[in-house]
Amino acid sequence: MTTQLDVAATIREAYSGAWNHLNEMVRLIWLPGSLYLALSIAGVFVDVEEQRALAVALNLASLFLWPIIAVAWHRFILMGDAPPGRFHFAFGRREARYLVVSVFLTLLFVPGFVLGATPAFMPANMTASLLSFFGALLVMVAIYFMVRLSLLLPAVSVGDPVNPRLILERTRGNFWRLVFVFASVVLPMVLVAVVVGTLLEGGPVMSIVAVGILSLVLIFFAVVNIAVLSVAYRELIGPPGTQAPDTGDY
Repeated sequence: MTTQLDVAATIREAYSGAWNHLNEMVRLIWLPGSLYLALSIAGVFVDVEEQRALAVALNLASLFLWPIIAVAWHRFILMGDAPPGRFHFAFGRREARYLVVSVFLTLLFVPGFVLGATPAFMPANMTASLLSFFGALLVMVAIYFMVRLSLLLPAVSVGDPVNPRLILERTRGNFWRLVFVFASVVLPMVLVAVVVGTLLEGGPVMSIVAVGILSLVLIFFAVVNIAVLSVAYRELIGPPGTQAPDTGDY
């Protein structure tokens, strides 16, 4: 029988855990986290059309920093792993596999986007309409599988097997539950970001204040987002180490 994720308990544990352990989790990632935030803020002021190379460089750097942050947090939440020292900055096998899985989840959307964009280069006819429809359909399918397969991210973080079949089996019947717990993070974050964003129009001083507040908000919700994934993984897949040992093969 498939386990049904307790949405309310997952959200409650994610938020309370993020708040109670925020100091320790910030300690683990303050260096890569500071760099990640700095690059994200810098990216806001980069004109993509005129400074394309710089924009690509900033995005690539952020792409490699996030796995360092996410893996450290997943391991702390699921295993209590908190390496000693003033900072933690390591990009190893786990972080590389986390990045590969993240790219894989993103690539799920490529067929739908490509098919949906094709009609823009075609005459407006029935074929173009069908391509648009099937493109949108494939995007929805990608969302469905991305939500369920997102639990691969905690798996690679703690060294459990990368087993999409197992993840799909254990998340059967939990798609909407997972959507609700993810929405409990995304929606409040977007709302706060919109409210704080209005301060950017209040002059230089208010802009600095807005960036500072937004940075703190994003850190907290990033912790909650990782916590949601970790709790869902523990409840649906099992505690770390309960699956077959990870041999490193995909």
